[in-house]
Amino acid sequence: MLCCVSMGLVRAQRSAGEIIDQNISPMNNKNIEELPATLPVLTGKMVYHHYTSYDALDSEMYLYDFASNQQTWLSENWNIKHPMNAHFSPDGTQITFMGINEPTDSWSIYLYEFGSLQPIRLSVGNARDEDPKFSPDGTKIVFKRNERIGEMDLSGNIIDWLTPENLSYSMPYYNSDGTKLVCSKDGHDISSICLIDIQTKVISKLYDKPNVQDYYPIGLDENSFYYTAGFLVPENNNAIYDQVHRGFWDGQTSISLPFNRIDGDYSDAYPIDDHLLILSSTRPGSKGGYDLYIADTKTGAIYSLSNYSNEINTNLEDLGAAYHE
Repeated sequence: MLCCVSMGLVRAQRSAGEIIDQNISPMNNKNIEELPATLPVLTGKMVYHHYTSYDALDSEMYLYDFASNQQTWLSENWNIKHPMNAHFSPDGTQITFMGINEPTDSWSIYLYEFGSLQPIRLSVGNARDEDPKFSPDGTKIVFKRNERIGEMDLSGNIIDWLTPENLSYSMPYYNSDGTKLVCSKDGHDISSICLIDIQTKVISKLYDKPNVQDYYPIGLDENSFYYTAGFLVPENNNAIYDQVHRGFWDGQTSISLPFNRIDGDYSDAYPIDDHLLILSSTRPGSKGGYDLYIADTKTGAIYSLSNYSNEINTNLEDLGAAYHE
């Protein structure tokens, strides 16, 4: 399963003694068969990474163009270790991502313009900078430094700090007009999904089920966002699985999406349009631990990205997809 801690996304198992809220949402163990003949037709681009394991520090980043069926190994000649979790600029000409700067051996925020030779390091010093996302207007990047969320401009200058220094916040994502952020607070079974008002800096909890790990919120539209929740499944030998939920900016009850199953993790959703998304899953048939899939939030159908290209999913952990049309 996916496990988020203060250092970013790390894959790990919970201890057997943890008790997870069994009533977070119904789960279905009946598989919906993949239907390759009805694959969604996509024309955008996807950026993602894969690695042997988080601790192996061997992540590599790739770009896949659905229109041309072309895959590019973006990080092949980069002077950056372990790049991951990229996000497209609104115009699709750049990505921001996190990686380890080897001279300082610290997590840093980078900006890469497609076609250039090397990304630009935006971080200054040796602080631990992670989780970058572009603002809707493309002028700012929200990120996490150690346990605190802040905003920087595209030159790396800090604009403001939005959370207190002594609390743990991570994985920020802007709403559609850039006035609020959704993020994760704390980690493991005490985590929650929070809302930050950027102007007032008021922080409120949206979702906080007891003993459930809530993390990786990604904006969908002006009303809602996706996030991942990990919980225990008693009917499957008390295994702990992730599932994708649709949450709401106003805090109304979240919705478990119809493709969730108790045959593996369904995690890290990123929207393609109003009903299709890309996620990482360990469901049966995956080549590695995690493979990338497209899921339909209306029908529950799910399609391996191997149906688009055999180069995408591998025997490694394929993760952190973002999409741009």
